[in-house]
Amino acid sequence: MDPVEFTTFGSVHNAYLLGTIAIWIMLPLIGYKFLNPSQKIAVAWILCIVTVGNEFADDVLRWNLGIWTATDDLPFHMCGFSLFISAYAVVTKKQEAFEMAYYWGIAGAIQAIFTPDPARWPMGNVSVFWNFLSHGIIILNVLWLIFAEGMRCRNSSYLNAILITCGAAFVVTNLNKLLNANYWFLSNPPGGDSPFLIGGFPDHLIWFVVFGIIFLGILYLPMRLANKLAEKPASIS
Repeated sequence: MDPVEFTTFGSVHNAYLLGTIAIWIMLPLIGYKFLNPSQKIAVAWILCIVTVGNEFADDVLRWNLGIWTATDDLPFHMCGFSLFISAYAVVTKKQEAFEMAYYWGIAGAIQAIFTPDPARWPMGNVSVFWNFLSHGIIILNVLWLIFAEGMRCRNSSYLNAILITCGAAFVVTNLNKLLNANYWFLSNPPGGDSPFLIGGFPDHLIWFVVFGIIFLGILYLPMRLANKLAEKPASIS
């Protein structure tokens, strides 16, 4: 397939952004306002099937085209982990899974959506669509759990997320050595127009840590506020 011409915040990008954001808003709102518990369960299973199915469909297509490789296409990126964790969380509503999908999913997927790397799209416009589907549905699953199901992160979740991320990064580093790969972009920084990509290897890892702690902290703040507001009536009584 021919390489895709893609400009960050160009017309194609903006169209995908508008469509993705509209779905992020509408589906959780419909779930919150109009659906009963059994209908929510049905939607959750649909989200789970689409989430996992799109990943396997992408692998099958790449395999048939002869471009699938273990160094690039195993689900070992942070967004790959988040995809399966969010699919599990959306049907089980497990607290730990929700929290990791929240932190990893939003922190990772939001960058792939707003500042994508077209160099990683070998299938032209098909890859563009798949980028927004696979990353957009991670965030959709998280927003569904927050607004349709009323889930919140615990106060301890920020520290837990940092510790789990550090442990996972250690494991992925060794996988990269084994596979000669670049999962989590620990061996080399990704492409794209993100302002948070500073320096080459290994300097970019320092900024990964700095911005990672900041991003997770920013994500923690609304959850901490929501928890404080939820505790307020109890303290008054």
